[in-house]
Amino acid sequence: MAKYGMQILQAAAYAVTAVAAVRSAQSEEINANAQADALNYNAKALDNQAVTAWQQANASEEAHRRRARQQEGALRASLNQTGTARATGVGLLNLRYEGQIKAVALEDEAKLNRYQAVSERIRGKNAKRGGYLSAASSLLGNFAGDYSAGKFKKQGSSTGTSVGGGIGRGVGGKG
Repeated sequence: MAKYGMQILQAAAYAVTAVAAVRSAQSEEINANAQADALNYNAKALDNQAVTAWQQANASEEAHRRRARQQEGALRASLNQTGTARATGVGLLNLRYEGQIKAVALEDEAKLNRYQAVSERIRGKNAKRGGYLSAASSLLGNFAGDYSAGKFKKQGSSTGTSVGGGIGRGVGGKG
């Protein structure tokens, strides 16, 4: 057993390296998904703010219209002339336009957050795949290097090499 001890330790080190790479990849995916969830949450909050901006713009416009009608009525009554002091509605258009600009900007920011969330999820999946490939590549590279260095040759055998170095086999290759 002592003659195989180094090979067993080497195989265990390879396995630990592979597991660490896999866990790192999984962790990267979890982090990316958490980032995507945060972006989606922010997008929903921005959508809500956009709805509020639309509602505020409409309410502000309606309040301005009421004040303008009251002022126009008072002015008409005082002047006793119809149409001489009519409100132009420019202020109303400005109120609505400002509200629309704010709402559209919030909606656009929400869309951007959603696209970033999708991107983060894709990044996480790619990181996970890359970690798995890195683990496999590391294992194969280490085994190939050890194989070419002759670390898997049977001790006392002149017939060549044996992958696994006879781990778990008794003397002479028997069980």
